[in-house]
Amino acid sequence: FYLGTQLPLDRFLSFYYGHPGFHINNLFIQLSLQVFILVLANLNSLAHEAIMCSYNKDVPVTDVLYPFGCYNIAPAVDWIRRYTLSIFIVFFISFIPLVVQELIERGVWKAFQRFVRHFISMSPFFEVFVAQIYSSSVFTDLTVGGARYISTGRGFATSRIPFSILYSRFADSSIYMGARLMLILLFGTVSH
Repeated sequence: FYLGTQLPLDRFLSFYYGHPGFHINNLFIQLSLQVFILVLANLNSLAHEAIMCSYNKDVPVTDVLYPFGCYNIAPAVDWIRRYTLSIFIVFFISFIPLVVQELIERGVWKAFQRFVRHFISMSPFFEVFVAQIYSSSVFTDLTVGGARYISTGRGFATSRIPFSILYSRFADSSIYMGARLMLILLFGTVSH
């Protein structure tokens, strides 16, 4: 029998990596990333063109803002900074299990080497790439349809595919999206 059909909804949405909650989480992560970058670009273009108020968080919000005609966007800019910092904190927290395991099994030097090799091999970029492919696949299957099971038999399902075909398959869902977000991030960084 299939375990997923017998679970209550809360466990069904959080059952290992094959559960729907994992894929829904990937969809929402990609959506929140794109919305955050869009808000960042709009807020930075507003901050570049508008007159910012002299902001003091201890002053009540009902007080008159100076200079006259200014926009009080300093709290929003502060929120962007805190949000970006929290992304980096969560990013480094995700490496704690790997580093602790290496630290316990092999020692400090090997744990440090493994951590550095992880970044040199650009493994975090690959994880982002995989998450984008997962979310793009689920989104396409939900909007267009066409998801089907492909049986693989007992062995590994490997095939040699030329790079040009692989690029054309993954460019739209991952590479172009990353390039678009990088250009918007560059605009947001330069504009303020």
